[in-house]
Amino acid sequence: MAGDILGYIPLLSIVFSSMGVGIVFKDYIAALISTIVIKKTKDIRPGNRIKISAPGVPTTKGDIMHIGLLRTTVMEVGDGERLPSVRTGRLIKVPNHMLISNPVMIYGDTIIDEVISYIPRPYPDSHLLLNSMREAITGNGHGLIEVGLYQKEDRLVIHGVFEVKTSEMADERSKILRDFLVKSKQIDTEIKQAEPEKIAIPLPNVERD
Repeated sequence: MAGDILGYIPLLSIVFSSMGVGIVFKDYIAALISTIVIKKTKDIRPGNRIKISAPGVPTTKGDIMHIGLLRTTVMEVGDGERLPSVRTGRLIKVPNHMLISNPVMIYGDTIIDEVISYIPRPYPDSHLLLNSMREAITGNGHGLIEVGLYQKEDRLVIHGVFEVKTSEMADERSKILRDFLVKSKQIDTEIKQAEPEKIAIPLPNVERD
């Protein structure tokens, strides 16, 4: 495989040298060589969710839509492990050489995540807390890995670890946390919605008293 890749390099060098653009188009040459490496290794392919960390540029996180000759099209998703990992609707064109010259995190089909809740005094029954967290995780369709309970200063900490599909990893922590708080009777099941404030909008050409 490595021999096949190296076999393309002299050919590309001759082509670009004959055009007199070796230095000016060095980024294009690097991108073409990178494309060959990506296609051969198949570590990065359409459908993967990746996260690119490059010095001096913002972190790029998204789903690979297409790998082109020079650039890869990535559908951006929310960055940061504490933010919802949902698609933003923005497409990012990433030069292919960045995919092999910088650290790239490649997400699998599933990812391990966690949810944490802090319970103040007076403490409820510990079995209720543990069972409520288990039910909140499994009830949202995720794989249960572990649920733990420990004390920190003047509060209890309930910690749940779960497995979620990468493609469905939106703001799952919030959903699980809310279900846990309801099941463990930390909040009421009924959430009252405030009545919208009525605003009087004056109509044009209407005489006022």
